[in-house]
Amino acid sequence: MKKLLYCHLAVLLLPLAALAGAVTNFDFFFHVHLWPASHCNAGGADCCYVPVNNKPPADFFIHGMWPNYASCQRGLVPPVVYCSPGFCNATDSLNPSRVISSLRKTLYSSRLHAAHHQSIPFADQGRALIDNWGSLSCENRNPVNYWSDEWNEHGTCSNMDQHSYFRAALDFKARFNLTRILLRAGIVPSNENIYELSRIRDAVTEATGSAPNVECNQNEEGEIQLYLVHQCVGWRPPAPTRSSSQSSKSMMIIMDSV
Repeated sequence: MKKLLYCHLAVLLLPLAALAGAVTNFDFFFHVHLWPASHCNAGGADCCYVPVNNKPPADFFIHGMWPNYASCQRGLVPPVVYCSPGFCNATDSLNPSRVISSLRKTLYSSRLHAAHHQSIPFADQGRALIDNWGSLSCENRNPVNYWSDEWNEHGTCSNMDQHSYFRAALDFKARFNLTRILLRAGIVPSNENIYELSRIRDAVTEATGSAPNVECNQNEEGEIQLYLVHQCVGWRPPAPTRSSSQSSKSMMIIMDSV
């Protein structure tokens, strides 16, 4: 698997709602988008998204919103290294009914309309979460379990309450709709078209003001394809970081259609 991982600057100042008790120290969020087709067509992938047409959606899913450190920290027991905090409050379990109820009048789904490529408001905010932050796991098909896992590991470290955390993740996806951004740049999901990785990064950078981190995987034919897009979000710009993974600005990749 090849990755291009850089973090340059935050593009959105999230509305933070401080929790009672200790505050978690971190530098920025990674708001991570996943292209479902690239998850489902990888060899041995765990994929059980079953809409009407039995295909994954032609839109990015939220994969997570993760607090991160600008520089990784060495743990108390070497060689453990921590690049993000996790599981910061074991007593703050997710209450999905309360979250959905509190978001009912304020959330909007960013799922694209098939004809007009416009964001559509959903009265049912549970449906908005499913459409934008659904689970592709065969083993864990209940999205509430998925959201609970994300909240327990990452949300409890966000210095936000549950409403603010999920609201911020959905609002960010709606504000910077990657599917629409790439379509406007002429990058269309396809089994045949091949795009330079730099073209994808440049399109997102121009539209958002921030260079994304792009992660690729391989489909069953061994072709490199777009998989994850990490965007840096926070209340102050993090210092540039770079992973030790192989990277190439001129990598040629595909964006598989559904």
